[in-house]
Amino acid sequence: MQRSTKRPDRIETEKVAGEKTKLRIWHSDPEYQARIEVEREEKWQFGIDEESVATLLSSTTERDDLAGEPEIPDWLSQSLAEMGIQGVESA
Repeated sequence: MQRSTKRPDRIETEKVAGEKTKLRIWHSDPEYQARIEVEREEKWQFGIDEESVATLLSSTTERDDLAGEPEIPDWLSQSLAEMGIQGVESA
């Protein structure tokens, strides 16, 4: 999935677990209620459905098992929960 070419509705930068983290939010998306992109050393992109469940659409994290799903770090899971996300699943 590619990120919307439209500019984000909101961009925030803050320190999370001691590291600079950038958050981009699109409030409208053709496939989801919203889309969130989190950028740190890596990037994660999530589609958010009407039940506040995040679907991992893409990630730049490296993984040992090519068939496996990328692991979502604890700090990211916690940050998503603090934003009201009810759960995270893979596409």
